[in-house]
Amino acid sequence: MVYSGKLVVIILILLFGNLFSQSQRFIYEYQYISDSAHLESKKTELMYLDVMPKFSKYYSGETFKNDSIAKETLDKQMKATGKIENMPQSAASKSNTIKYTVIKDYAENKQFFITRMGRTKYNVSDNRTIQWSVHPEKSTVKEYNVQKATADFGGRKWTAWFCTDIPVQDGPYKFRGLPGMILKIEDSTGSHSFTLAGIKKLSDQEIEKIAPTGNFVFDFGDKVDVDLPKYKQLFLESRNDPAKSLRLTLHNMDKVNVNGTMVDKGAYIREREMQMKKTIKEDNNTIELDMLRK
Repeated sequence: MVYSGKLVVIILILLFGNLFSQSQRFIYEYQYISDSAHLESKKTELMYLDVMPKFSKYYSGETFKNDSIAKETLDKQMKATGKIENMPQSAASKSNTIKYTVIKDYAENKQFFITRMGRTKYNVSDNRTIQWSVHPEKSTVKEYNVQKATADFGGRKWTAWFCTDIPVQDGPYKFRGLPGMILKIEDSTGSHSFTLAGIKKLSDQEIEKIAPTGNFVFDFGDKVDVDLPKYKQLFLESRNDPAKSLRLTLHNMDKVNVNGTMVDKGAYIREREMQMKKTIKEDNNTIELDMLRK
């Protein structure tokens, strides 16, 4: 049987439309350099962009896996003894994982950046529109046909490659607004890049675990809704005084239990403060550079 070119195009559109109307997970390899003084120290992490009919959720696959294991451990303890005897280490406390989540609400055209500083979880409203310039250059990513686009965002210049065959105007992190899915994007310095590693259909069991509001397994402390300017102010204050939240948490205590040993609170806070300041000093090349500027 011979199909006309027009019929083939219609069949392909129907196939793509059927595939991507379902809930899909776009897996990206995220490579980043956190310390501009050590450009050779590039880190890699697999990030998930779960695309649902009404929203998408972007987060670290490693963090999700570690927190899921920790939650299973807690559930077993509660079932066996009725109490939590040993608190497993949360992925949020691991230094080599991305700790934030980005939610894009398609219906309301809203975007939220969800993160934690100290005991407080912040739900940051960030509805900035990225002004893209679309270019004629074409290429392929994972055998998908893509087209080039560029934009300034977060204090960096970005080059993206998007696929119009995937009818979803989304992408990794906060990138969105192109007429198709962003499969690859990199900043001009090569410090941050996202490249599609694979696509999979989400099972019903996986969909049940993906809350639209960006849940944390270790969901302790306060929850605060803020806009982007307020969050930036709090972010800079936290970098200038990283132990502030810890001092407030421990203000009524004289001793702190560290791995079964009671230690002086003051000494503990000083040690933690030194560690946090070292981490902040080495985290000077954030994805949004303008977050570091007053």
